[in-house]
Amino acid sequence: MQRLSIKHLQVLAAFRRTGSLSKIAESLKLTPSAVSHRIDEAEAQLGVNLFSKAGNRIRLTPAGEYILPAAERILADLERTESVASRLGSDVRQIVRIGMMVYRSFAWLSDFQEMLRRESPGIGLELVANLESNDLEALKAGLVDVVLAPFPDDYPGILRLPLFADELVALVAPTHRLAKQRFLKPKDIEPEDFYTYSLAVTPGFEYVRFLQPAHARPRRYVIIPTPEATAAAAMSGQGLTVLSRWAMQSDIDAGKLVALPLDRQGLKIAWSALLRSSDRGQSAPHQVARQLAAFFAGRPARKRKASRARS
Repeated sequence: MQRLSIKHLQVLAAFRRTGSLSKIAESLKLTPSAVSHRIDEAEAQLGVNLFSKAGNRIRLTPAGEYILPAAERILADLERTESVASRLGSDVRQIVRIGMMVYRSFAWLSDFQEMLRRESPGIGLELVANLESNDLEALKAGLVDVVLAPFPDDYPGILRLPLFADELVALVAPTHRLAKQRFLKPKDIEPEDFYTYSLAVTPGFEYVRFLQPAHARPRRYVIIPTPEATAAAAMSGQGLTVLSRWAMQSDIDAGKLVALPLDRQGLKIAWSALLRSSDRGQSAPHQVARQLAAFFAGRPARKRKASRARS
């Protein structure tokens, strides 16, 4: 007999996102005492503690950690089921949730949705733009079904479908002293403030392939929470950032930023669609991933056609 209800699972899932009882209450729009009551009720039903206190901090017990992934999957499945049920009056039979690693650049999404409606009319798309937890954990837990990623790493339990080639570029304001250079060398970055969203060393990215081999180091690193915020900082005219050309293309096209290749040959990267390996090859997420590959493969031709139409 099932002993935990949805309201108990919601508390566990909210704890992953927030990390404190007061923030759980805020997230679920409950009072702190109501959250405590749900926890006491769940622990009484199971006969085991789900949370423990360490000083002023609260953390999950091993039992709580064990239940948490199942709680997230169940809630994600329920939300997806409710979403699909609300659309049963239309032609949509399945909903696929799509997100993006690191970047939150979705200017392409409306064009892709139009293509998806033509090619796979039974599949609806929902954007998960602000994942509360780690993107890969969210993918494995079923909170998102397809994740666009620029990283070359392979992950256990995750399938990768290549999408398109891209390039890491230095981004500076049009007024920056480096803006008119054809490309940058490592020594060009040494006098600069380097805006970055993370100091983690990522294989295949600028530190490993560009700065480290030349023993080059910026004047200082300035950590800013998101890539989009680092780009905004570079727009001020002081310092620079290194980001995906594709993800920042709208700001480049608008003249807000100048994109400079790293070294004469540039630093190439590749975007992929990540899916759960448990999804079958004909599943809706796989269909969406294949449509994404076709969409990005045909995008240059669509841009040329649109350009000719405007002229």
